[in-house]
Amino acid sequence: MNFTLNIWRQAGPKEKGRMVTYQVRDISPFMSVLEMLDVLNHELTLKGEEPVAFEYDCREGICGSCSLVINGVP
Repeated sequence: MNFTLNIWRQAGPKEKGRMVTYQVRDISPFMSVLEMLDVLNHELTLKGEEPVAFEYDCREGICGSCSLVINGVP
């Protein structure tokens, strides 16, 4: 699957921010959103761009920090 991500980017709390659009391609339907962000960050790093900062915890489905519902699907 391919996704278009619109992500708010801001260098710091006093810096002006902006919305940036990213395309991520060939994402498995079995990946979590966090895994998709890892794919995006890998691509950004290869291009010499700043990775997207995001918070995560166990990534094992235990703590619940990665639980969300998108279009009615967990």
